Amino acid sequence: MATTTKLGTSVSTDDTLSLHEEEDGYMVDPEEETLAHFKPIMSKEKGERDSYLDTIKTTLLNWSTRGDQKSRDLLASHLPTVLRLSLSCPFEDVRASLKALLQTIDNEAVLVPRPVFEGPSSFMSVKDVAGYHESSKPVTHELQQLYENAFLRDARLSNIVQCLSDHPQYLDLFIQTMDFIMNGDGPLNQDVRCYIAILASSRHRCSYLVTYLEMEFRAKGGNVLWLKGISHIPTKISNLLILNKMLCHQPWYISQTHFQELLVGPDSWSVAELVHAVVIMAFFHALAGFCLGCGLNPEIDTELGHTVSDQSEIVPSHFTNPALGVGGTGSDSEPSSEAMSPACSPPNEQVSKYLVEHYIETSKLTDTRKLDDTIKEKLAAVSQEEDETEEIDNDRQFAESVSSFGLEKIHSRSVPTPVNLLRYITDPSYEHEDFTLASACTLRAREYSWEDHGFSFLNSLYPLLSELLDEKFKVASEMTYRHVGATKDIDTKPFREATWYYIQSIKGIRHDDYNYGKVNKVLSIEYKTYIRMVACFPEKVSLYDFRECMDGLQFSEKVHVNVLVMEARLQAELIYSLKALMSHMK
Repeated sequence: MATTTKLGTSVSTDDTLSLHEEEDGYMVDPEEETLAHFKPIMSKEKGERDSYLDTIKTTLLNWSTRGDQKSRDLLASHLPTVLRLSLSCPFEDVRASLKALLQTIDNEAVLVPRPVFEGPSSFMSVKDVAGYHESSKPVTHELQQLYENAFLRDARLSNIVQCLSDHPQYLDLFIQTMDFIMNGDGPLNQDVRCYIAILASSRHRCSYLVTYLEMEFRAKGGNVLWLKGISHIPTKISNLLILNKMLCHQPWYISQTHFQELLVGPDSWSVAELVHAVVIMAFFHALAGFCLGCGLNPEIDTELGHTVSDQSEIVPSHFTNPALGVGGTGSDSEPSSEAMSPACSPPNEQVSKYLVEHYIETSKLTDTRKLDDTIKEKLAAVSQEEDETEEIDNDRQFAESVSSFGLEKIHSRSVPTPVNLLRYITDPSYEHEDFTLASACTLRAREYSWEDHGFSFLNSLYPLLSELLDEKFKVASEMTYRHVGATKDIDTKPFREATWYYIQSIKGIRHDDYNYGKVNKVLSIEYKTYIRMVACFPEKVSLYDFRECMDGLQFSEKVHVNVLVMEARLQAELIYSLKALMSHMK
């Protein structure tokens, strides 16, 4: 079995993980990720799946009938994965077989877990997502193929993938791109990629991603000591922490000096390694915003995704975000003694007070008119106007588009940091600042853009990755279904462009060939506040924001909005980092 020994721990290049059994029929290595034991299910061949399903059934039933602690522990460690596969595996035979198995085990008086949440998102109804729940939208043939491809790559049908189900063209590119970044050819070991992604996701307190990535890190042979926190990681990786926080929150301050410090010295990175790390960080900063913006539920087989409690069904709070995880502290310093679950009522008076104040502030953001009506009128008005091309007018319009109006409402919200993420975060008070107040200069696209500069530079190192990213940017910004809410046959291009250019403008990037007067004409203050929050402060997004600030839009359209924000932000971070690195190399 071949191994590679790049940055980090040795990782096997043989993906085949077999079952190891003792003479008495026990599976050993209970500490190993459950994912490894269920690897043979990742097959398109039904015969192979059937054979392994028989093995699972025999082994788990054997454990369920034994009375010793070892058997109970082994069973408990595997049942969450069985539950997940029984509900979301894209192969019907697997779902049916494992549902029957869980029912049989339940009849043996063993505590069988059940999902805490219904569906992939608490911000959307399960009826709005295509899946295998009896209430879900049906899975089309095209989507079934995408679901199977995602499952065969990741051994799961993630909540991210399911939330993107209404946009199959984009979803296909998203799956390919994420797979290439995390598993494709590149200079970084796969466990190191996972850890960098953990650091990136932690900046926005995205427990959903961090918990999933921690499982992946273990499955890929990562050093579990690193999961205790950044005080246990190699110097080479800890040197990324400053770049990570700046890229996430204030990328316009990144200069060639920051890269020079990483490319020299005993713990230096190569250019290829550093570019790969930057892409991972930027990708997961943006993805964390999407996960929080859509209120993704924890994956079923993670700690917060299932329960063995007999309590009645838990209803998520109207004001919390399940992607944040559990508990935290308002000071970002010491973990709170009282953890707050996203699915439960707040446990103390301080949190209760926060939720009441949060309701008062967010309720001020909502107009009584439906958003689809206002968008329809604004699109019609903009389409009748000619572009204003005078430079002085566009300067004023750009300044107005990035105005900090409404930003005080965002800053007034204080969100506790999940207790499990404190160990990955340095300088937790460092966050996005209003670009109009920043000392950095606006970056004009004619000086450095993705199309003319960033793409070609990345293409020289990773041709396939640059092409995937470029195509994903185009599909995200250009895909349209020609409707806004209940209004059909309407050109949404001005709305999509205004969203894209607004997000990049608050990241300090200006496109001189775009008339920024359209931003304020097409986008309402309520909508701008929401997408600004998703792009810069996604940890503060609540169910109220998702539903009320885009009232009138269909759930699939709201997901599309979050996709636009994610991709515009990702491109902006890549522009700043690649520009600085190219300056250093010159």
